[in-house]
Amino acid sequence: MEPAPRRLRATPRERAASSLQAALYLAYPLVIYLGYARLAARSLAALLLGLYALSLVLRLRGSAADLWRALRPHLPLACLIGLSIALGDRRLLLFLPMLAGLYVLAAFAWSLRSGPPMIERFARAIEHDLPPFTLGYCRKVTVLWCVFLALHALAVGALALFAPLAWWTLYTGLVFYLLLGALLVGETLVRKLWFRGYGRGLADQVLARLFPAERTANGRRSLAYRGRWPR
Repeated sequence: MEPAPRRLRATPRERAASSLQAALYLAYPLVIYLGYARLAARSLAALLLGLYALSLVLRLRGSAADLWRALRPHLPLACLIGLSIALGDRRLLLFLPMLAGLYVLAAFAWSLRSGPPMIERFARAIEHDLPPFTLGYCRKVTVLWCVFLALHALAVGALALFAPLAWWTLYTGLVFYLLLGALLVGETLVRKLWFRGYGRGLADQVLARLFPAERTANGRRSLAYRGRWPR
């Protein structure tokens, strides 16, 4: 029996769930900042829990095992919001970005032990024929992400405990995303210049003209692997 073809496109329901979760995460610092002044602790937490539950309900489908796999990663966040409702403590809601960061950190760190490293998995999703000489680099970048996520969790926790709400909001709503973008852009640029493995995009073509692949050993190796340089 031939395996069923894999569904590549998300359904409208899945796209709606992903969009709602993304919007909730991006707007979360602002919602907390405004809610602190206008809503009681339990009302604010109940609002967040309702929106979060709605985004999860849109994702639920399949067998009981599928449902559990979909819900399990979100249980700590839901429990923290529930604890805020039970205790009437709004400050607990400030720790949600830290908890989310620690979850991602655990996934990245576990991939270093169980293999393959998380960055290698992402790279193979984009480039199935990943050059073997890039695997060590993928592992180092995974370690870099672990350090970044750990520092992020520490920053959120420290701001939640010791800083004014405005500082927490500024970091979680703006500064973190600037740092995240700088890390993504910086790592991409370092990787391109180190391996000189350019694609067909405009930015790659500009880099290829400024930093030709054939001028470095890594660049010649990248070209050889793709059959554009004599081995």
